[in-house]
This record gives sequence, C-alpha cells and structure tokens, in this order.
Amino acid sequence: MTFSLFKTPARHSLRIILPGMLAAAALHPAGSMAQTQPTNAAKPDTTELELSASGTVQAQPDELTATFLAEARADTAASAQAQVNALVGKVTAASAHVTGLTLNAESYFVHHDDGDPRQNRKPQWVARQSVRLTASDGKVLLPLVGQLQADNLALTRLDWSLSREKRMELTRRAETLALQDMQQRAQAAASTLKLNIASIRSVTLEDQNMPRPMPMMMMARAASMDMPAPEAPTGMQDVTATVRATLILKPAG
Repeated sequence: MTFSLFKTPARHSLRIILPGMLAAAALHPAGSMAQTQPTNAAKPDTTELELSASGTVQAQPDELTATFLAEARADTAASAQAQVNALVGKVTAASAHVTGLTLNAESYFVHHDDGDPRQNRKPQWVARQSVRLTASDGKVLLPLVGQLQADNLALTRLDWSLSREKRMELTRRAETLALQDMQQRAQAAASTLKLNIASIRSVTLEDQNMPRPMPMMMMARAASMDMPAPEAPTGMQDVTATVRATLILKPAG
C-alpha cells in the first residue's frame, strides 16, 4: 500500500524574555535577604527566546480490525460458558490458517439475568466474550468476517487504524518537521530582533495521542463473502509532533 504524506500548517507560540525583564527582580531586594540569581538565568547581554512549533504528516490507515461478540444464554453458568467457548473456538479455528491475521480474545463476562415475567423472559445465565481480529489487508479479513457472522458471532466494530509500526515511522517524520519549523522560526525571530542565536538551552519533543480508529459504515450483515474487500480506506489520519524549545540570543556582531 502506498501512503501519501502531506504537511499541514504548523501551530506555534512565541515568548521573548528581554534582558531587562530578567534583571528586574534584582532591583527590589526583600529586606536584608540576599538575592540569588537562578543558575539558568540568561546573561545580562543575552535574550531568552521560548517558542513551540508542530509538524504533521498524513497517511492512509494500514490496519483493519474486526471486533466480534460471542454471547450465550443458558440455565446454568457452566452451560452458557461452554457455548461461548465453542463460539470463540470457531474464531480460533477459522483464523488459524489465515496468513497475516492477529487474534486477541479479550474481556470475558458472566452474570445472572433475573428475567422479567412481564416480558416472558425467564431467569438465565449470560456469558459474553469479545474477540478482535486484525489484518493489514482487508481482502484477508473481510471474507472471514462474513464467515464468522454466519456462525452466529456478532460483529460490533470494523475499524481502519494506523499500525504501531506505521505510526512510529510517521511520528519520527512529524518530529523532523517540527524541529525544522522551530529552527526556521528561531532564525526569523533572531533576524527581526537584530540578534544571533548563541545556543539552545532546552528542547522537548511531544507527540499527540493515538489517532482514533475510522469506523467503516457497514451494517452487521453487510460484510458477506460475496462482498468485495475494500482496497483502502478513503480517509486520512494525522500524526502530529510538537517541539518546545528555549534558545539564547546574543547581540549581532
């Protein structure tokens, strides 16, 4: 799959601390207490520049995830659990010979339903377990989705998302864009102020939270074996990194 990358406008902030501001505290000593200048304070002939910038890359999601719910009702807890285990066993058996597929059996829940005589619903034990199947190719996963629905497993979600490996790669590219933008803005600020960049005091890189999955608009029974698998999702996902930096500027010359 080919991923198209695009830059979006960066978001940034700028803060400049002038020498006079840094020395202001020394002009108003408190009583006879000695004033101690912070060790990281800028020198009198320098200016501290604080700024932030961000870089964003976009790409098509490369991972398709189907989430199923296996549910059973019975007069005893053991019977309900046995039926759910049989349903999950069908998922395991059906996916065992599919290349490029990852299976995760997740939350398991058993409770007693007291029933409702007004609705003619008798007391029963209910067992549920969710199962997640993930593949990098919709053509691999979607036929299996239809097969499992035919085996009475309920499809609860079908999402496109970025794989962990792809997101790490995109994060590194976004960080590079953020650092480049920070450098350009720092040079522009120094030039406007008729100053030079003496040093970089600190740099902090932050990446945003995992992008949300993109649900596929599909009814539960729509993903049948006769339906062609999707070639690729239509939407793009953003990965953004932010850099915060403190630079020391000095007079030109």
